[in-house]
This record gives sequence, C-alpha cells and structure tokens, in this order.
Amino acid sequence: MTFNLKHFGLKRGYLYEIIATTYSITDDGLAIKPHAACMGIRVIEGEQIQISPFYSTTTYKNLKEQSIVVINFIDDVFIFALAALKEPESPIGLIDIPSEFYDFKHLSSLAMDIPYIKKAWGILIGKVSKEFQNNKIDDLGEVLIPLFKLDVIFTEKFQESHKLFNRAENLTLETIILTTRLKVAKDNNPALFSKINERILDYIRNIKRFGKNQEALKAIKLIEDYINHFS
Repeated sequence: MTFNLKHFGLKRGYLYEIIATTYSITDDGLAIKPHAACMGIRVIEGEQIQISPFYSTTTYKNLKEQSIVVINFIDDVFIFALAALKEPESPIGLIDIPSEFYDFKHLSSLAMDIPYIKKAWGILIGKVSKEFQNNKIDDLGEVLIPLFKLDVIFTEKFQESHKLFNRAENLTLETIILTTRLKVAKDNNPALFSKINERILDYIRNIKRFGKNQEALKAIKLIEDYINHFS
C-alpha cells in the first residue's frame, strides 16, 4: 500500500526520531514479547521507510526473524528516555519498557496481534522488503550497519499531533541521544566520553532552567540516575 506522507507530517528524505516496536515469540510459542527502541527513519522513494538498527540489537534480531516493525510517532520525551536507556544489565534497573506502555493491533493479513506504544499519536506498520549494508562514520569511528527498506502495510492515526517539541523537549531528546553514546565512548574513547558527559550536564542545566515541563523533567531524572553510574 501507499500512504499519505502529509497525513503524518512527513517529508521524503528527512530524518525523524521515532520509537520502533518489534516482537519475538516466546520459546513455548504461546506469547508475543514486545521490544521497543529509539530509532531514526527516513521516507525514501515509493513511500518506503528506511531504518538502520545495529547488528547487535534486539530490533535487528526481531526484524530478521519476523520482518515486521511498528513505527510509533510519540510526543512524550519520557517514553523516548525509557526506550533508549533500558538494557539487559541496567545500572538503574530499567531492563525493558513496562508492559502497561504497550497495546496491540490485530492485523488480519498477518493473522496476529502486533505490539505498539499505547501513547503513540499515530503508527505505521512496515514489512521488510530488502536488506543491505552501509558504512557509518562518526566520532566513535566507522562501523558497518544494516539498512532495511520497509513497505508500509498498515497505517493508523489516533489523534492529531505533528507536535513541534518546545525547547526543553528538543534539548531533552538530544540529551537522550547523547546518553546512549556515553557508555560506548567510556569504553573506547575517554576524551570523547568527557566531552559528551560535559555536554549532557550542560543540557540538563538548561532544561531545568527552562521551566516546568514535567515529561522533560521526568526524562532528565532518568538520565541523571543513569549517568551517575559512570562517575
């Protein structure tokens, strides 16, 4: 199917931060196990979606096994923080997003229920059509990453949003992204770790100064708890 980019406030070629939900099937085959991760997406030619999870991630493993991902459009930065900072051996006890944050959409074409984030204002469900590779170069070095092209097979818009984050929320999202890079930098590049950590602390001071955005402040509290384990 094709979908209306404007209906979701999207433009072809732009990078958008979303939460991707994928799933695995439990060993007994009786239950669906949801997984959420912060991701960047682009709309490319033919209204396909391009997504690039790292090889080591659960998102990549689930996409390889199930070929289905939900693109969740979220306007709550606290949920971004939950999705970004969870990890199997979490220093703050955040192993996964709690189950109450998920809901399920039944797709008759797949004969199953697909997990998505309950507070999403809209979702796209994509099915992998092609996988290839690309080199990514940044401050942490060069790494080979997979790229998936997704055909959109379902869309639903629950409410109007296309929200433009205010300054506190934009800085909080940037802080979340920086925090995900902190652990890798500490293990591989001490100088870069110090630079990232200093920028995070500066952003936190500014966010607190901007005012009373409660979702941003909840996200910042989570970030502070996380980065304190690296000091």
